[in-house]
Amino acid sequence: MRVSTFNIFQSQLNNITGKTAQANDMMSKLSSGLRIQTAADDPVAMNSVVNYKNELRKIEQYSKNIDLAENRLRREESALSMGENLLQQSKEILLKANNGTFTQDERDAYATELKNRIDELVDLANSRDEFGQYIFGGFQTDNPPFTLQPDGSVTYNGDGGQRQMQIGDSVKVATNHDGRLVFGQVPNPRGDFTAGYQLTADNREHNLRLDSAVISERGDFADLQPYTLTFADNGGVLEVGLADKNGDPLLDQNGDPVPPQPYQAGQAIKAGGITLVLSGEARAGDQITLDANRADGGGQDHVDVFDSLNRALAWLQQDNNTPSGQSELTEVLDELDAVSSHFTRVRADTGNRLLRLDNQKTNHEDMSLTLEKVRGGMEDLDYARAVGELNQAMVALQATQTMFGKVQGMSLFNYI
Repeated sequence: MRVSTFNIFQSQLNNITGKTAQANDMMSKLSSGLRIQTAADDPVAMNSVVNYKNELRKIEQYSKNIDLAENRLRREESALSMGENLLQQSKEILLKANNGTFTQDERDAYATELKNRIDELVDLANSRDEFGQYIFGGFQTDNPPFTLQPDGSVTYNGDGGQRQMQIGDSVKVATNHDGRLVFGQVPNPRGDFTAGYQLTADNREHNLRLDSAVISERGDFADLQPYTLTFADNGGVLEVGLADKNGDPLLDQNGDPVPPQPYQAGQAIKAGGITLVLSGEARAGDQITLDANRADGGGQDHVDVFDSLNRALAWLQQDNNTPSGQSELTEVLDELDAVSSHFTRVRADTGNRLLRLDNQKTNHEDMSLTLEKVRGGMEDLDYARAVGELNQAMVALQATQTMFGKVQGMSLFNYI
């Protein structure tokens, strides 16, 4: 059979080209550190590697979301902690000012100090995160959620929205508490009403106070507030009567007027769907006003932080070394205690969210390590094996090149 010189040369060149490509491929893998560079290298493994990489990219994004959520929650936690400190300072101001020997000028100085604490708390309620968004505004993050009015009251301009961050395929975490919840929904320590005191000037060892006032029977509650508790002497027996805003006695469950009854500290008084508990010493002529400050018939089971502080400020601005003033002080201090406890509860919820972030972050780190290990086992190059294969390819290439050189030099003229 005749074999042309061209076919011999072409076969050798193809062999050299193939060996060269094989060597180059091995050097490329050694350079990149990857066993699979294209789908042609291992189609099945390449599909798995792509899926693992997509999962790793998702985990990376979730980790970034966790960092962002953690920053926001820690700023909120810090603001609440500072708020607790401001409330404690406000209580201390009230207790220091509760001195019967102080002049009005001295009380005014304490009032100015308390006003500064209120201003600081308003500024704290308008805290912003690292992106300049207001923390306590709900979904309204571009404008200050709280506005201090000329009369000293504070209005809320935000909403009740709760922003959430995706930190897992099916896991979200809220990154804020809205300002209405934090500063406007403090559980009322009295229940459903706020008490106002108009007591006689008689000195007493234990101040008269309202311990609780709740709407116990909604069906019997007519919401004819403000209600008035009046203490009167009836033949040497101190009695207390409860009337509505029209001065009419409240009714019992049968629809009959509830007559005045002997006052006994700690004993429940029931009338008009309301249950009251009083403590302390009462005198004939004392009056207590109950007001829910709401007209929806549901009572007032929450108080506002800034309303409580403004109530404290009003207490400082007048002489309250009287039975009424001392009972009022008790009310104010109890409200501030309730506010402080409320802040602590919100902080605890924030802490739970931070713990959830930490747990999810740990899960992502563990999963990322597992996926990276599996991906590496499929995609990463075995350097020892690759070096051996490269050496084999180089030896084969050199042998092929040597053979081609000898074949190229062969000629019949060399044998004539």
